[in-house]
Amino acid sequence: MSGYNLYDYAKQFMPDGKEFPIVRELDKNDPIVRDAVVKESNSDSGHEYAVQNGLPAVVWRRAYEGVKPTKGSTTVVKEVYGRMSAVSMVDVAIAEKGGKVKEVRAEMMRDRLESMAQEAASKIIYGSLAENEKAFVGFAKRYGKLTGAKTSANVINNGGQTADKQSSIYLIGWAPNKIFTFFPKGTRAGIKTYDYSANGPIDLPDGEGGTFPGYKEQAEWLLGLGVQDWRYGARVCNIEVSTLTTDDAQKALYNNFMKAVGQIHNLENCKLIAYASRAVKDALRLGYMKSGGVTVYQNNNMTSSGNQGYANHDLVIDGIHIKAEDAIVETEAVVA
Repeated sequence: MSGYNLYDYAKQFMPDGKEFPIVRELDKNDPIVRDAVVKESNSDSGHEYAVQNGLPAVVWRRAYEGVKPTKGSTTVVKEVYGRMSAVSMVDVAIAEKGGKVKEVRAEMMRDRLESMAQEAASKIIYGSLAENEKAFVGFAKRYGKLTGAKTSANVINNGGQTADKQSSIYLIGWAPNKIFTFFPKGTRAGIKTYDYSANGPIDLPDGEGGTFPGYKEQAEWLLGLGVQDWRYGARVCNIEVSTLTTDDAQKALYNNFMKAVGQIHNLENCKLIAYASRAVKDALRLGYMKSGGVTVYQNNNMTSSGNQGYANHDLVIDGIHIKAEDAIVETEAVVA
């Protein structure tokens, strides 16, 4: 297993580029963005791959006995990417106060990049072309049925029944050619920047027909999600957070989590990470402890932000990292 996350890709292939500071900010702000394996697509309009429907047949043979060629059954899938954009505008009266224009502009853009990272994580989990045709399909849609879909084998029911009061644990086996994010062919990690004020302030609209002098900058992120081998993803669904207060409920959650882990095709071929809301992560921790496990935390040192408390520590169960992901809601519909 190998592969770059967004930060490592940028560091390896464009460390001196103007996109690198943006990548560094995106990497700081969300665990899924930080973990996701990223690759360049094989098309400027998306990414195509063949999904194996069945393995080729093999035969036993004797010496000098010929073997006829066989082939497996495949389906060609084309994934699409979305284009996310954020614009920062700041009045010269604000930017030039104190004489630190560069720092003020960077701070204004930093807030927007944090929002972009959160939106990317949300779409990786909940993306739906029916709801936003400009984005891409996320995990909840791909692992969205208990029966009747190919992925149903990897969807584990935790038993919650109240409408719009559910949450999930998403297990993602990141790896090239398994589950990955991608950017369009020919782009620099899918990151684009436009500084409209490189030569000084420009006139900016105030929204009421007037203008003011200011600085304008735009960042774009072209991003898609590929699930080339669904066997490397799983979901524990129908987790009703309000019911996770008893020992039995917490231990049941842990047992269902381990069932989901058992459905991952080959742990050696991927970087398996689980993502859950903070409350579900804590209930999983309690269920693990009450089932005889010893809680282990490992500080997430993949970012330069340092130790910022419990939420930035990975819970590790049987070598699998479980991370708090704020994009995962506790108002999901019941999965049937």
